[in-house]
Amino acid sequence: MSAPNTDQYRVRPFTADDVQAYKALRLEALRTEPGVFSASLAKEQAFSDAEWIQRVSNPDGSCFGLYHSDKLIGITGVIISKENPQAAFLTQSFICPEERGKGLSALLYEARIAWAVARGLSTLVVGHRKDNQVSRSANQRFGFTYAYEEVCTWGDGTSDTLLWYRLELT
Repeated sequence: MSAPNTDQYRVRPFTADDVQAYKALRLEALRTEPGVFSASLAKEQAFSDAEWIQRVSNPDGSCFGLYHSDKLIGITGVIISKENPQAAFLTQSFICPEERGKGLSALLYEARIAWAVARGLSTLVVGHRKDNQVSRSANQRFGFTYAYEEVCTWGDGTSDTLLWYRLELT
């Protein structure tokens, strides 16, 4: 599946040079939408510079930036499962509110799926809060199917159902 005309947009992996921009947008995402993420703003604000650098240079994962021209407007990630090295989790997706509704999440899915395929992984897993219909629609457009659910404590401190979905790549 391809995004609509997105000629002015690009997705690329972050490098160590991008750490400050990544950190700023990640913390903004946690500040403005704490109920969407399982991580908390307080926890990630306390990260050392080395922890932020590790996130963008992890050999078992990748963090990507979504850019409009040269402006960072979105982030996402993928990380290989410690329990199953043939599977990876899609993580931390966020697009600035003023850029939403343009089909740009497709670019984020495409980048993470391509990353996993290039590494020969067999499965991708993604989760979202039960009432997050936007996330549900996006992952289902890419062929993810419901796997299971569990209760999760979210970044806003509430407990709610986390729905998990899988995509078989092979």
